[in-house]
Amino acid sequence: MNAPEVVRRYAATLLEAADETGATAAVQRDVERLLETMHQSGELAEFLANPLADSQAQADALRQLFSGKVEVLTLNFLRLMAVRGRASIVGAALGSFLDLVAEREGIISAEVRSAVALSADQRQRLRARLEHHSGRIVRLDVQVDASLLGGAVVRVGDTVFDGSVNTYLERLQARLAG
Repeated sequence: MNAPEVVRRYAATLLEAADETGATAAVQRDVERLLETMHQSGELAEFLANPLADSQAQADALRQLFSGKVEVLTLNFLRLMAVRGRASIVGAALGSFLDLVAEREGIISAEVRSAVALSADQRQRLRARLEHHSGRIVRLDVQVDASLLGGAVVRVGDTVFDGSVNTYLERLQARLAG
């Protein structure tokens, strides 16, 4: 079983357990805060990713850090992953959990790389066009990419819309050379 499949299975298991206990919204809030904590704390992320760290020590550390701060289900999930030697993929599993929740609610993520920062109006127009195209609610993740000469590249699922100047110039060069 490859890593992405394992990640998705753990995430699906957490979602199923949260649904069964009626704690989906609370677990979702926990997961969002946990991901933010892991993003801000390089030490925690390194500790969980360390293959030499004892899995029981990782489980105990997670219990000490988050006991009383997250739902019991969320805490048990974290500890289970650590005990099973999967602490290194906790962040990926939590991210996948949020993706599953969003997918179920009809929300899709769009990764946008643009040459310059997009204004609020540009973001809104882009979101509206993507929502019209996909028929779903779109959550934008916009990043400035200095390697682009101009324009933007948008990835929605497996679909890429490449409106970058770089690609335009490459196509023009291929036509002129051909």
